[in-house]
Amino acid sequence: MVELDCKLTRDGHVVVLHDHTLTRLWRVRRPVSALDWDEVRSIRRDGYRIPDLAEVLATVPVPIMVDVPGVEVAEAALAVVQAAGESERCVFCGHTGALVRLRQMRPHVRIALSWDKHELPGRELLAATKPEWFNPRWPLATRQVVDHMHALGMGVSVWTVDRTRHISRALGAGVDAITTNRTARVVATLS
Repeated sequence: MVELDCKLTRDGHVVVLHDHTLTRLWRVRRPVSALDWDEVRSIRRDGYRIPDLAEVLATVPVPIMVDVPGVEVAEAALAVVQAAGESERCVFCGHTGALVRLRQMRPHVRIALSWDKHELPGRELLAATKPEWFNPRWPLATRQVVDHMHALGMGVSVWTVDRTRHISRALGAGVDAITTNRTARVVATLS
């Protein structure tokens, strides 16, 4: 599975971009939300450009975890995923309120409940999101938490695990998936 972040342009186009601004990677000192899609699409650096979600869905043949930072982005991303006929392949994660809204909009949407609090999510939130995955920051995924979520019928996916010792710890806790920037390290640790 590939995890990616979505943002909205000023005219409501869903782009695949981690940062809120274009400064770090694209050297444009503006937030993506201040530009229209045509402007964003024209930005180039070293032969690359920022893709939109529809392009990624058409190009990347593996399952995709779509990280949404808010309700507006979630609604727009869901529309793109549905228009592409990719609802089964995509799992939504990110902003809790956005995940609740997605569940309200589409009863069968796939959800990974992102989590960064030490206490586990309550019954009300689990009922409102009906997640397929529990998606906590990696230090929160102890063996006890993983076993609890498995008992509730969820897979456990952790983020963002880049150091070998942390990868080993997450695997030792029994997680089902790891979000990483260091795929080779995860593969080597699994080997």
